[in-house]
Amino acid sequence: MVTYIARMELVFKALADPSRRTLLDRLFERDGQTLTQLCQHAGMTRFGVMKHLRLLEAASLVATRKVGRAKFHYLNPVPIRLLHDRWITKYAARWAGALGDLKRHLEEDPMGTTVRTAAPPLRHIQQIHIRTSPERLWQAITSASDTRDYFQRTLVESTWKKGQPLTYRNADGTLAAEGTVIAADPPHRVTWTLEPIGPGNDVCRLTVEHEGFDGHTATLQSVQGGLSVILDGLKTLLETGKPLMTAH
Repeated sequence: MVTYIARMELVFKALADPSRRTLLDRLFERDGQTLTQLCQHAGMTRFGVMKHLRLLEAASLVATRKVGRAKFHYLNPVPIRLLHDRWITKYAARWAGALGDLKRHLEEDPMGTTVRTAAPPLRHIQQIHIRTSPERLWQAITSASDTRDYFQRTLVESTWKKGQPLTYRNADGTLAAEGTVIAADPPHRVTWTLEPIGPGNDVCRLTVEHEGFDGHTATLQSVQGGLSVILDGLKTLLETGKPLMTAH
């Protein structure tokens, strides 16, 4: 079984190589690329790209999904978020974020000619490993008593039956988010996949997959920016029994 420390070592090793960081940059610019697409302008052989991708997958920095014969690669920022939370306190996070924004603002092209031209992703995947049972993980996803401790203090409400509503409400009862429980029909779908791993099945790999975005919508931006924090909070709650305290 891969321990937390060993997994973090894999993340550090993966991030230490500039070629692997370049591949992550490519996925940040346009998520969900095939091997052939990533090889374009990579400055290395196809075999070299494959080797780097295997290391990124081993570190959970890249998640993959097969559609027919094609294999798509997605940036998984959760391990980087875990590193962030390990060394940046809730009090320092706001200042670190503000200084980072200032640096980016000052270093951008003053004429505003630097533009991200990459096509927006139509699917978004994030993945995390949690030391818990599948039954406890399912309970945490579907129980309001748990979601309030990691899902932005919201309370989930649903019968979890196909076609029935799914809502998240703030503590004051106002609606925070809503959707519909569906089986496997596109276009707008969120899939939570729970996979027990390890000798005693005491670790779960949780993959959260959003698809069907109609362009770079506000919902997609919210998912990209906030989901890693939610998954981090879920992991902390299940492994320590205590909610993760974050800056608001």
